[in-house]
Amino acid sequence: MTKLRFTLYALLVSALLATAACSKKQTSQGSNTGVPAGGPAPEQQQGESVSGDAREAFERGKAAYRDDRDEEAVAAFKRAVEIDPDFAEAHYRLGLSYNVMKQTDEADKAFREAVKLYEKTTRRDEKDSDAFYFLGLCYEKLGEYEDAVKALKESVKTSPTENDDKYYALGFSQMKLAKYDEAVRAFNKALEINPNNYPAQDRLAESKAGAERIADFRKHQEQQLRKQQKNSNANNSNSNYGANSNAPRTPAGAPNTNGPPPQQQQD
Repeated sequence: MTKLRFTLYALLVSALLATAACSKKQTSQGSNTGVPAGGPAPEQQQGESVSGDAREAFERGKAAYRDDRDEEAVAAFKRAVEIDPDFAEAHYRLGLSYNVMKQTDEADKAFREAVKLYEKTTRRDEKDSDAFYFLGLCYEKLGEYEDAVKALKESVKTSPTENDDKYYALGFSQMKLAKYDEAVRAFNKALEINPNNYPAQDRLAESKAGAERIADFRKHQEQQLRKQQKNSNANNSNSNYGANSNAPRTPAGAPNTNGPPPQQQQD
């Protein structure tokens, strides 16, 4: 019986560790980047232009990334882009893998390459929602949130079906720009589509708090401005009063000392 309990305990611990690993990647892909755990299938991004060998390496990379085998993921994604240099999503996910390994320069190079390819795709097809989506994610990872918002707005506008991940990504970049009211609308839309989008719930709360902080700050500024204007008006009034009251006044019945001197009497 003791041996059975030990075996069950070991299985439980293994299951918990596996869940934690999965949660780690979901957090990295969702709440930090807006990427869905699986992402659109590569054929949605690349059509028939991706070779079978490149796609196979790509899938190996995704599996390794999900299982926290980050070095294997980097190697697989590098292999995918070596076989097919125009494989945009492989460049993007190579950047994600480098980021996990804290290789920022290499990650940025991969994201830049993906940006070039996705921009080429969106110029060719202005209604390619997924290309705009991944373009926005690349800009977000590069910290270029204005460009990310532009791309993601195009993504949600041209999407054939409403997608909570796309609205989440849009809200995330808007939140980074402190555009909290717009972020609130995007996260609300994501939750309208998928009420179980838990990262969107968290970010919605953060955005509402940010919007309240800005509203309080603006209110405080307006109060300070009104106070300054009131003090300025009071000072001007006192200054005018002082200017009018500084000249000496001649008391009633007193000789006028301001006139010409009296003539001297002759003997």
